[in-house]
Amino acid sequence: MVQVAQIDFSSYRRSVSQALDKAGAPSAVPKTGLIILKPNLTNSSPPPVTTPVEFVEAVYLYIRDKTDAEIIIGEGCGSGKTPAVFRSLGYTRLSRKYGIDLVDFNTADAISLSHPEAVQLKTFYMPRICEHAFIVSLPILKDHSFTGTTIAMKNMFGIAPASHYGGSWNKSALHTPSTDRSVVDICLYKKPFLSVVDGVTALTGTHLSGIPKKINTILASTDPVALDAKGSELLGHDPRSLEYLVLAERAGLGVITDYEAASYSS
Repeated sequence: MVQVAQIDFSSYRRSVSQALDKAGAPSAVPKTGLIILKPNLTNSSPPPVTTPVEFVEAVYLYIRDKTDAEIIIGEGCGSGKTPAVFRSLGYTRLSRKYGIDLVDFNTADAISLSHPEAVQLKTFYMPRICEHAFIVSLPILKDHSFTGTTIAMKNMFGIAPASHYGGSWNKSALHTPSTDRSVVDICLYKKPFLSVVDGVTALTGTHLSGIPKKINTILASTDPVALDAKGSELLGHDPRSLEYLVLAERAGLGVITDYEAASYSS
């Protein structure tokens, strides 16, 4: 069984620590190398469209105490320029506070990869810095206009460089012909090793202009499929009705129903 930790929210520092402890993060986090924290900063809109900087700070402080690895924050925004989004949402201040490097995946040096099981993205351009990094997906809990929900897996769209996948917006090429298949393919190339979800205030309806909804929970897991399944349930969806989750399970990226959801009060 794969455990999805669900913690009732009290504060970011306390609830994030509890969720990561329960999800087995102390043994999952590498002691050396590079760890990339990957929030969902699709544009410069404030939370819950984007991941709150306070949440990412809590994750950073937790992981910093567990490892000697280098920790950076990386994102390639969906619209606009990533450095401007970092500034407007408080990530530049966070960077200065702790000396954390910020990386713009949209302009980073990229490598071309292929994967025999990819359905749609037979080749994929990925920032070189991501290739051997331990990526922690840090999404907000949201509905999505194309995929039903956008949580840990869809958040990985941010590693796709706009220089290769841009169009009318920075990631537009990934949405044709199937956004769901792009989600799965990108995770075949690079799935998050650990995911923590801010479900304190979710965004329902659409991913850019939906209705905020208080759920007051933090989720964490080493299985992004199980985590997205649980998050999708919290948003009112049957995970088996979401194409990207069914395809992801079929591709061996994780499990939908065979997980043990462990809930805890903080």
